[in-house]
Amino acid sequence: MRLAKINRFILPYLLFVTVYSTVNLAHSEESSIQLPSEDQQHVMALMDFITPKQSLVALSVWDLNDNRSVYQQNAYALMNPASIQKLLTALISAKQLGQSFHYQTSLYTDKPLSTVSGTLNDNVYIEFSGDPTLKQSDLTDLINNLSKAGVKKIDGNIHIIGHHQDQLQAPGWVWDDLGICYAAPLSSFIIDKNCVFARLSANGVNNTATLKVMGKRPIFVENEAVYTQTKQKGVPCDLQLSRKDSNHFTIKGCYSGAKSLPLAIAVSEPQGYAVNVVKSIFKKHNISFNGQIIVQAELQRPQAFTLIARHLSAPLIELIDEMLLKSDNLMAEALLRTSAEKYVNQPLNFNQTTKAFVAMLQEFGIDLTTANVADGSGLSRYNLLAAEHVMSVLKVIATDPNYHYLLDSLPVAGKSGTLRYKRYFNKPPLKNKVMAKTGSMLGVANLAGQFIASNGKTYLFVLIENGLSPQIKRKQKAPFSAVLLQGLMDMPLVKQPQVLIDPLSE
Repeated sequence: MRLAKINRFILPYLLFVTVYSTVNLAHSEESSIQLPSEDQQHVMALMDFITPKQSLVALSVWDLNDNRSVYQQNAYALMNPASIQKLLTALISAKQLGQSFHYQTSLYTDKPLSTVSGTLNDNVYIEFSGDPTLKQSDLTDLINNLSKAGVKKIDGNIHIIGHHQDQLQAPGWVWDDLGICYAAPLSSFIIDKNCVFARLSANGVNNTATLKVMGKRPIFVENEAVYTQTKQKGVPCDLQLSRKDSNHFTIKGCYSGAKSLPLAIAVSEPQGYAVNVVKSIFKKHNISFNGQIIVQAELQRPQAFTLIARHLSAPLIELIDEMLLKSDNLMAEALLRTSAEKYVNQPLNFNQTTKAFVAMLQEFGIDLTTANVADGSGLSRYNLLAAEHVMSVLKVIATDPNYHYLLDSLPVAGKSGTLRYKRYFNKPPLKNKVMAKTGSMLGVANLAGQFIASNGKTYLFVLIENGLSPQIKRKQKAPFSAVLLQGLMDMPLVKQPQVLIDPLSE
């Protein structure tokens, strides 16, 4: 939308301001009023024209070049941030952990490694760190160092080290989501993102479908699902996944059509899953052991303790890339938990983590005392943030040289991450001009980041839209965020503010 097309909406506003000012300042000794600048007029007219009636919208726009606010609407209203909350987590992680931080998963023995006829007369320790990128193959490579040393049998115990957590999901995570991988549980024990892939395939109409779990993972899925040819009239055909103890699941219901269906199932008990994965790896390497597998919270290192091997994750900058570009919830929760535990120097649960989160942001001058923070990913329905909270974070990232690199981790319209294929963002004028974190869930469509306008200036923006029904969303010709940003791209250059002098004050 070009500026010329919206000028007709600016004039009535200016007339109202002029009349209102003249009437109310008539008896002032020296009265004047500064009218909105050209860019403010532009955004006001645009919002008057396109703001949806069915949803609640908050918007904050900041001129990064001139260091000034251009526009605010409902900017202090508390709303559901969804995944734009990950911007807060990115900033805190960068501050507390540093760019060179790596997660470490380590293999130890009590004393220097030695065997007698292939037998290791010692205990083995595997220390987990909550690495959200750790794969089963990484553990296999770690344990393979014992095989290389000629170990065939362990005459001792295998200790798996990591903090036990009774609460694996944050308050406010939707119950229906907990069996799905984007809501995978947070734990010291994370293997393959605590996610198991499976595939459901047709086995004839109305017959029990075929279910295959990929990679022989140690979970059990009871399958009662069937395929149907068509949906029954008036009756929806859907699948339900229920969770049981010990990583047992049941899938039931129906699926219409004939195509196979990929499934991503979240592990429900990470500690038990890790124990079973470790058992299977030792079995794969033909290493037997006489003792037990013992899970303990901390590694009590004796004086002669020996490090056998260590696996390092990618550095923090790459972890933040994955979190922001892919909107990885587990990555966000792991980074926040690790940052908060470093901040207070002790293990934390979700409630303690979010209290530390608020305290850490306060050190940047970002006050969340009026907000409600339940997690680091934005997945919780209990999260409540204002657009200005998020804008405060963006200002730090954009202006502080220590954190400016975080902007490079934002999805770029039409190029990377969650904006690569998003409609209307993958073509001009938005393509390559918008860098922003998306935040979407049922009823929520948010976007926060920066854009380069046609006037050559860079602007920060936070758009929060709550209350968007799926029915309205389907009927939209274009997302509200895309229409808004296309209008903002035509932001005029600011001239000297126009000042009206009250003639009665002469």
